Amino acid sequence: MLALEEVWGSAKGRVRRLAPQTRIASGVLLFSGCMVLPASTGMGAIVLVVASLGWSLYCQPPKRILRAALVLGLMLFSPYFLLIPVMAEQLSLSAFSAAARVVAGIFAHGMAGMVVSITTVTSLTVSDLREGLLRLPVPSLVAVIVLQIVHQSLVLVEETRRIASAMSVRGACGRGMTAFRVLVSLPQVWLPRVIQRAERVAAAMDVRGYCAQDLPSFENHRVGTRDGGVVVMGMGFLILAIMIRIQ
Repeated sequence: MLALEEVWGSAKGRVRRLAPQTRIASGVLLFSGCMVLPASTGMGAIVLVVASLGWSLYCQPPKRILRAALVLGLMLFSPYFLLIPVMAEQLSLSAFSAAARVVAGIFAHGMAGMVVSITTVTSLTVSDLREGLLRLPVPSLVAVIVLQIVHQSLVLVEETRRIASAMSVRGACGRGMTAFRVLVSLPQVWLPRVIQRAERVAAAMDVRGYCAQDLPSFENHRVGTRDGGVVVMGMGFLILAIMIRIQ
């Protein structure tokens, strides 16, 4: 089973040479371009595939993480093809073809967005995310909230895993009424711990003055010519996507 903490910072590609803010900005530009591209057209679909594959090759995430992203995308977006008969207004080939193009566009956008976003995450450690957000024109409060969401997600996943292991050791494995009782009792154990942890985090952030002062930076990542070139390429891709869309 893939652990969430194994995803962050696991990429081995040349993208690690870029500054954290460049990786974040490039990922956002590429994701935006993929969403703008008209995936139902031939040109849009080709550019979409080339862009997502190119970014994956540049980042080089672990194969198992990329494979897990593709499997998750197939599980999430493949059921949309079942809606084609419902979307077709009449029983004709043209109606089914039009509905299939719409569903194919949704599928392509979803898969490309899944690959680009997860690949971008693999290029960043949590520390890189923090430093990148501090150097981007993002409000300090927004950066703090995003960092806390990421940090607490990792903590809650690990805590959920410990609760599941403890319940399994105590015999909470089975079917029928046993499984039903576990399903009913799990929120009674998990939710209070989540609420208590959220209250402790809020109190700690208040004591440390997160809302009263800017976050300090602990690392010095220099932005070079390579960073500027990658950002320019990302902006060029977004402009190209807009041009293909308006044609």
